[in-house]
Amino acid sequence: MIPVEQGGHSSVRSVSRALSLLTLFDEDHPIRTVRELVGSAELPKTTLLRLLQTLENFGYLYMRPEGRYCLGPTLIRLSRAVDEVWRLPVAAAATMEALREQTRETVNLYVLEGKSRVCVAQKQGLENIRYVIPIGVPMPLWGGASAKVLLATRTAKFVDEILRGGQKDARYRDWFLEELERTRTDCVAVSHGEREQAASSVAAPIRAGDKTIAALAISGPSSRFTPDRVLEISELVKRAAHQIQESFAGHLDGEAPGSAWQFPSKAR
Repeated sequence: MIPVEQGGHSSVRSVSRALSLLTLFDEDHPIRTVRELVGSAELPKTTLLRLLQTLENFGYLYMRPEGRYCLGPTLIRLSRAVDEVWRLPVAAAATMEALREQTRETVNLYVLEGKSRVCVAQKQGLENIRYVIPIGVPMPLWGGASAKVLLATRTAKFVDEILRGGQKDARYRDWFLEELERTRTDCVAVSHGEREQAASSVAAPIRAGDKTIAALAISGPSSRFTPDRVLEISELVKRAAHQIQESFAGHLDGEAPGSAWQFPSKAR
């Protein structure tokens, strides 16, 4: 369902609808019929058709010969710009690869996007049974090790908004605030089945100065995340997060200027 911005100007609402319409296309649904889009967007058909025509005119959508829609060629150019900006420094990618080899579990890098967290880089685990999440898809912040890392330095007001949005009660709030305090103290967060049953994760912050800019997380089946294993993984992920933090400082030869991961040296 496409969220509609309440009380906003009609042009802003149209932009919101158009952008949300694009999000209905993903790896599982690269091609959509008009009927599918009408059902998923829950918009009047006349409104949807106007949005489709506008997006097609600007190249954000493309109508195939059989009448179905897919993402348009304009997004190819934009995706290249995204890749240029969000590409990991070579050393950071190598650190994630090494961490995957050491733990044999999936390694993810998360950033905060509005009131969600998004995985922007991933090294899939080596075991046959592994935990993998989609890259670039917004995920909730009310639970999970990476969410705790990203929220640990945020304001209490922001945390309360996240918990209210997740419909969490006062008891959960008290527990979650204790988890955030533990994360600040230990510089690492742990989760077991908080967002998805039988899935566990350990995460550490990556900082620029006093600001947490990302969370490095190791995830896998809870059966493999025993107490001793969690302690071992915690040390590994903290060490790797520090190494990536150095990579993000922007002092590596050959890194493209303007990368999302480059920061002034004073932020180190």
